[in-house]
Amino acid sequence: MSANQETVLKTGKFEWDNKAVLKTFNQAADLFVKKVGGSVQIWAASRDWFLHEYGRDSFVSLPGILLTRKKFKEAKQVFERFAKFQKNGIIPNIIQKECAEYNSVDASLWFVHAMKKYHEYTNDSEFVKKMLPTMKSVIDSYKKGTFYKRCGKRQNIWMDDDGFLVSPAQATWMDADCFGKAEPITPRNGKAVEINVLWYEALKFLSNFDNNHVYLTENIRASFSKKFWNKSQRCLMDVVDGDPYGWSVRPNMIFAVNDDLLSKMRQKQVLKKVEEELLTPGGLRTLSPKDHRYIGTYDTSLPIEEKDKAYHQGTAWPWLMGGYCDALAKLGREKEIKEVLTPLVRFCLESPYKSLPEVFSGNSPYEPGGTTSQAWSVAEVLRILVENKIV
Repeated sequence: MSANQETVLKTGKFEWDNKAVLKTFNQAADLFVKKVGGSVQIWAASRDWFLHEYGRDSFVSLPGILLTRKKFKEAKQVFERFAKFQKNGIIPNIIQKECAEYNSVDASLWFVHAMKKYHEYTNDSEFVKKMLPTMKSVIDSYKKGTFYKRCGKRQNIWMDDDGFLVSPAQATWMDADCFGKAEPITPRNGKAVEINVLWYEALKFLSNFDNNHVYLTENIRASFSKKFWNKSQRCLMDVVDGDPYGWSVRPNMIFAVNDDLLSKMRQKQVLKKVEEELLTPGGLRTLSPKDHRYIGTYDTSLPIEEKDKAYHQGTAWPWLMGGYCDALAKLGREKEIKEVLTPLVRFCLESPYKSLPEVFSGNSPYEPGGTTSQAWSVAEVLRILVENKIV
């Protein structure tokens, strides 16, 4: 997508109209919620492509798309729908025409994360208990070891002796494979940082209903910082015990700030690194510009084998602003959130599509790219605006 096809991000003065902001984001959110066959679905996009359910996208998006707007009945239908497709402890990452594909480690963990958010919003322990068998299956299967098949090969997921979760290449959200030959641009095999943050969070949440996981959460909390701390960069490793590029400065570490896995000093150091090397008006870059592999421009018009090289190698993603703004709030900097989100809010209001795109280029002028209306982009900005009482 070229700059003249869409409103490029603006950082100048902008007068907020809270009613207009909330109305525009609510209308955008509505476009991702589909009623099909008597059940509610959250589609990953409302235009262009990704016009079906993705497990990861659905559960990252659910708090913003449904919970902030008190659509709790619809949220329960989404949980129940995906729970029916759970297999070997794995929530499908794609459901299309009732056919499920299992190709991720994190769809299951985002399911539990969204369930935790649902409980925070509703205090509906009865429904949480209804979903407990599904969540226990995820935890127990990951602890014992489970797998899915991709490209004719077994892809294993298991808990290592140290309590951390190990996952195969191309199992996280950074899964671009531009040639379709199981040769992902960012393999991230091993112990990925946000996967283990989500793993810890899931164990801790389930401990409220089942004490069997308490010892694990304590062990992970005690060793997380030592395991993942990148002393030379003063931030977190992206992956340990696997991907040889696990030292790359990537945004996935931001999620560790929002729990109790790091000391306050290290939380601040992680946030500082993100702000110095990854933060843009359109989201967090997927790779530091200081890295020789960094690609600062994402051009949607290019063939997939070209544009996907930049997809997670520098391209900025709006959905990551959710984790970043949560970190600001965690460290007492919530007053900065409105200013940080202003370029994206303005973009949404001034865009001809009245929505937020999938990505922006990592370099100025931050041209939009990917789909022109992406669920988790809208969802995470809306969630932050509502939870921080900005609108």
